[in-house]
Amino acid sequence: MANFAKPPTLNDDQRAVDIYRKAAVIIRAKGFGATSMGDIAEAVDLTKGGLYYYIKGKKALLYAIMNFALELLETRVLHVGAEISDPSERLAQMLAGHLRLMLDEPAAMIVLNDELDGLNPQHLERVLSRRRRYSEVLETTVTELMDIERTPDPISAEVATGSLLSMIEGVVRWYDPKVSKLGTEEVIAQMVQLGLRGLGPDGRSAS
Repeated sequence: MANFAKPPTLNDDQRAVDIYRKAAVIIRAKGFGATSMGDIAEAVDLTKGGLYYYIKGKKALLYAIMNFALELLETRVLHVGAEISDPSERLAQMLAGHLRLMLDEPAAMIVLNDELDGLNPQHLERVLSRRRRYSEVLETTVTELMDIERTPDPISAEVATGSLLSMIEGVVRWYDPKVSKLGTEEVIAQMVQLGLRGLGPDGRSAS
């Protein structure tokens, strides 16, 4: 059973993780406010009573989905980047990892970005704190790379980081592997190249 006394993790009951994923798909499609517990119960093939075995309520479920998404982000991107000393390679790996996560888990990642208003204040602060930590690590990496490449002013690390995050988070708005001529890995590689080029002097690649 999922324990909501602490943030849910990837080690939770697999059934709970399945609920997070399927509920995220519904919330992405309908919006948090328009999603009912009945919608979620039907999607995961449970009665409402059965659903409450795993969650305390709709807001608790939203918090669980966001923590699930954040743990994926920290495990697949932040922790991987922490092992790389070279800022160019670190940024490339972080961009690729984040893009891959957006495309692997689009519903959970979109809910994390778009449904913050549905959280209670305590949960909101916890989620924002973890998001800030990730953004700070990314901005530090950008700063290190810009110092090495001597990227000309007036580009700031804040603007560069925000632009990279917007590019990453926006990929799910336009890329559909079912209709695109490009494969997922090709799209990721080209977007990483685009991000690095923007931080190189005179638009040259920083890699």
